[in-house]
Amino acid sequence: MTDSQAELVTLIDGEAAHLNELCTRMLATAKLNGGQVGLEMDDVNVRDLIFEVLAGRPASMEKDRIQVTVDDPGLTVNVDRGLLAMILAQYIDNALKYSTPETPIEIAARKSHTEALISVHNYGSTIRIEDRERVFDRFYRAAEMKNSVPGTGIGLSVVRKAAEAHHGHVWVISDDKEGTTFFLSLPTGARRTQ
Repeated sequence: MTDSQAELVTLIDGEAAHLNELCTRMLATAKLNGGQVGLEMDDVNVRDLIFEVLAGRPASMEKDRIQVTVDDPGLTVNVDRGLLAMILAQYIDNALKYSTPETPIEIAARKSHTEALISVHNYGSTIRIEDRERVFDRFYRAAEMKNSVPGTGIGLSVVRKAAEAHHGHVWVISDDKEGTTFFLSLPTGARRTQ
């Protein structure tokens, strides 16, 4: 193949992978909404999974902007590995999409009492107070983002349903000076699902 043909093949491959991922998230949403998803629970090392998700992202992703801090490298949660990977991928994708170019994206994880707390932080466009709960609703997109950043409004709704399936919780804080941080808390103890 010529260089331009190889470039087109790479582009097509990347877009096909993106479409596959979108379809997978839509199917997960349907299953989670219908209560049909059977969680495959396993002890998962949070740090290892973060790096696994990052390694699986497209080569074009600006991985050099991403900083990972895990207080305890042995931090483990009992979760469905695929769903937690999907949550992390969605948070990372959103941070890249909505951040100011060349600013850092910070992924952090720590244990807090009986929960593991995972966060993804970026600097860029902020989320208005009235939109902070609604961004987790299916198909909801903030008015000022609808035409400026591509998206379907599905990803964060899947994140919330996946967190709830694990008896976890998601939320976001956003401020012009401090940036935007999406959080996920997951129980590490007695509230595990079957």
